[in-house]
Amino acid sequence: MQPFNKYYPPDWTPEKGSVNKFVGKHPLGDRARKIDQGILIVRFELPFNIWCEGCGNHVGKGVRYNAEKKKIGKYFSTPIFSFRMKCHLCDNWIEIHTDPKNAEYLVVSGARKKVETWEPEDSEVIKLKDDDEAKKMVDNALYKLEYSVKDELRSRETLPILTQLQRLNDKQWADPYTHSQRMRKKFREEKKELEAKKRADEEICDRNALSIPLLPESQEDIVKARTTEFSDQLLEKAQKRKLEITASSIFNKQTSKSKRSKFHTHDSKDKFAKLSAIVAVNTKLKIDPFLKDNDWNTGNNINGTEKGENNKDLVIIKKKESNHHQSEVLDSRNITPVNDKKNKGKLITFFRYILQSIYPILFCRHHYDRYIFSQC
Repeated sequence: MQPFNKYYPPDWTPEKGSVNKFVGKHPLGDRARKIDQGILIVRFELPFNIWCEGCGNHVGKGVRYNAEKKKIGKYFSTPIFSFRMKCHLCDNWIEIHTDPKNAEYLVVSGARKKVETWEPEDSEVIKLKDDDEAKKMVDNALYKLEYSVKDELRSRETLPILTQLQRLNDKQWADPYTHSQRMRKKFREEKKELEAKKRADEEICDRNALSIPLLPESQEDIVKARTTEFSDQLLEKAQKRKLEITASSIFNKQTSKSKRSKFHTHDSKDKFAKLSAIVAVNTKLKIDPFLKDNDWNTGNNINGTEKGENNKDLVIIKKKESNHHQSEVLDSRNITPVNDKKNKGKLITFFRYILQSIYPILFCRHHYDRYIFSQC
């Protein structure tokens, strides 16, 4: 069976030799176009870094070129080859020869080798003996003696280091149970500390409804927390607003649109109403016993009265709280007549509360009239 991609002319027969010979073509194809000059085109890879002398650019190790390979001599029976290639960055030609004697490549023209030399000791590579040194070790007894002395000195220098490492290793693992016990003890102590810290973090997360892991506390966080101050103005405003709503009455009459528009036409009356309302609220917050924490049902001291049975039968206060206000309702149906003294005490307490509510309005009205008179 004939192979693929190979053409056999119709007039070719095996007696005429190979197909390439019959056609007059070299087996290597275009690579052998200069074979008559002893030149063969090969793929050459740079064995080291070079600097191109034509363009001055750096060409790295491993870059491949289509080079012209030519035999130019011999070192004993080993041929010496020349590789001539064109720089891919310019039109400069670079020529490199093989050096069988030193087992390396030589840059002959068109470029220069980048100097990258080092000692085998620097790269921790074992230095091999070359042929000349091995020959001297066999033939020259004095050289062999000198070399053996150098080896002995080198062994003496490295012996203390090896001995020290061996002694350290023996000391560390002389009693493995003790070392294991010490490590386990340290681990238990650290484990207890971690568990205590974890419990503290969980308490903080539960108290603040956090679902994120807490990072370890740092000194910088402590300093920032101590130097940070939050304003209480918003909390104070909210508390004041709450007290104002609590002290306000739920029985304010709603004026009609006509009356409200007529009322707002007079600036003086509007100012007087606002001023009287503010004074009334502040006074009520100051002296109203119903807004304090004392509970009448417990028989605490109220307005100078002593604790006793008379206080238990006083007016029962029903506090109804909502999102916007609190109201106090006096339920007279729960008052049970006991005797005249008790009824008199109740009436005195009731009228005292009425006077305390009306006095701020009268006081504000008096000062407002004086202010209007002074302006006139």
